[in-house]
Amino acid sequence: MAKISLSLLLVGISLNIFAANSLPHMSLKEIKTHDGKNGNSAFVALNGNVYDVSKVEAWKGGKHHKGMVAGTDLTPYINLSPHGANIINKLKLAPIAVYP
Repeated sequence: MAKISLSLLLVGISLNIFAANSLPHMSLKEIKTHDGKNGNSAFVALNGNVYDVSKVEAWKGGKHHKGMVAGTDLTPYINLSPHGANIINKLKLAPIAVYP
């Protein structure tokens, strides 16, 4: 059983690495154009990935709580939020690109 579990774990890790490598790279300059204002989509960078938060109600208009705004890298600030980085999983958001 342990061998099967380890094999499945390794396959899962390999698939995650493959998926991350297949995502496009996005620069901060590109992310900034997705600020959620004036009909623009709302993207945020977090821990090396970029997420589209356009359909998340809490990001409507590109603004979030405590001054967080779309089009930025939130990595340095995520631990200050009450939900932390796990919110990505709770919202079932998948990365759309890697950053930087």
